[in-house]
Amino acid sequence: MANTWPEVQLAASENRRELTLHGQEISRRIKESGIDEGLFDLSLLNFLDISKTCLSDVGSGVGLLTNLTDLVLHNNNLTSVPNEITKLTLLKLLDVSNNQITSFPEDISSLTNLQTLNVSMNKLTEFPAVGDLGALHIFNISHNQMEELPEGIFSSSLVHLSKIIGNDNVITELSGDIVDLAHLNTLDLSNNKLLEVPSEMSECAKLKELNLKGNKFKDRRFGKMVDQCGTKSVLDYLATQLKKEREQAGKKGKGKKKKGGKKEQAEVEDIIKNMINILHFAGAAEAGCTVQLKPAVLSVRQYIVCCIVRELDFQQSVNLFKNFITLQTKLHDGVCQKRQAATIATHDLKSVKRPLTYEAMFPHDLKIVPLFKKKEVTGEKLVADLRKEAEDYRREKKRNTLSGIHQYLDLLKDKVQYPCLLDGEGDVISFPPITNSDKTKISKETTELFIEVTSSMSLDVCKKAMDELLLKMLELGCGARASKGGGDEASARPEADNSSPKRLVVEQVRILDSDTSMKVVYPSRADLPYDSIDVIRSYDD
Repeated sequence: MANTWPEVQLAASENRRELTLHGQEISRRIKESGIDEGLFDLSLLNFLDISKTCLSDVGSGVGLLTNLTDLVLHNNNLTSVPNEITKLTLLKLLDVSNNQITSFPEDISSLTNLQTLNVSMNKLTEFPAVGDLGALHIFNISHNQMEELPEGIFSSSLVHLSKIIGNDNVITELSGDIVDLAHLNTLDLSNNKLLEVPSEMSECAKLKELNLKGNKFKDRRFGKMVDQCGTKSVLDYLATQLKKEREQAGKKGKGKKKKGGKKEQAEVEDIIKNMINILHFAGAAEAGCTVQLKPAVLSVRQYIVCCIVRELDFQQSVNLFKNFITLQTKLHDGVCQKRQAATIATHDLKSVKRPLTYEAMFPHDLKIVPLFKKKEVTGEKLVADLRKEAEDYRREKKRNTLSGIHQYLDLLKDKVQYPCLLDGEGDVISFPPITNSDKTKISKETTELFIEVTSSMSLDVCKKAMDELLLKMLELGCGARASKGGGDEASARPEADNSSPKRLVVEQVRILDSDTSMKVVYPSRADLPYDSIDVIRSYDD
């Protein structure tokens, strides 16, 4: 029998309602002797979080924890979810994301209080019916192998369902019954195998965020709109199609239909023309910007891509700079998977001294002036101080969940060296995934950015995050406006016309190996694969 874990003993002695078990030490115990079965005697628990371990089987005992309202089992090695989980009828949140799950209980209709269900980043090819989950608000099944959304997902009984996240699957069709979801606010089916979507979607009255990018639609005009236009324009186009379909079904006069069809087509073409984004890549200067990788960082956080963005104007509108900061937060939560996949850092280019070096340093050797601070600290002290702040917060709030920078500390756990980006003066300007240096902080007055994306997963992850950041910056209108003809003469803000195309000037940065041979350049011809934008490339690579 496994030894009793001190965390389980303490929770039992204090009649705790919450228990969090994370990290390497917990993983070691599970590997050696399995999970402490005494955990399942903690019948008062409302919140249980077992994450970032080697746990491959949660066990049938979980069904005894009938007072659970929150069960978090993300970032483990689970291959299935036990049937006993259906006994947890008080559950409001179930998160089993980022595992290896291939199977789920066949019937989850007993989970009638479930509000948030996250099964993303697994290996699911099918999922049980969800039509009886009347309290469901958020359903995330992204990054799986689903060919269709689960049965009942568009049931009119799901009166609270507001968010469906199903991106990065192999979904081939979408039912017109989606219109029955009266409170659907967000739908993400990007990067699937959709060829068309039902025009009835235009009647989803509360749908404000729609992402269908990365699908190869038969209607190429619609595909263009999906890539380059906002949700409202896409839904307006679908509404036009729905009207035509209903007119045809009513057998109205062919001449009138034909005339109307031409007018509608012209209107759609006009929308596309007015919203074309011209992304211009400026050729790098003779002594272009480079980042050299040092051997030590290859075993810590080895992947990095960088670029320079010029001719920015964050003062075009009152909230533009604030929206740009919010954009980075959203990307960190989304495509960067809460910084577990990648971390984005932005610097004011005028404060960046070249050449740059991507290095790994021992915590006591790494020295940085953290963002919005004035005093230099070592990486060792910075992380120790943040851990203390996190622990004080837990005690004060009597909660185990963290927010802000504190939630990323586990990403450095057990690291012997920390990754960092050094400038030409030897100063650390970035300490991913924790903070940037105050030396290169950006402001509303910033007109040129140096951007880095780092990852320990893959180079593709870095590039995908950078692609998305640049596309969203373009959509926000962070760059100076181009003329309607695409020329440079209208890029100054006073003459800019809000009806003219948006424009972003991006310059390549090269990543070099330790022997100074080129490892990667961004953006290359293979990057920014968006048909919706004109990419004017003024370089050879």
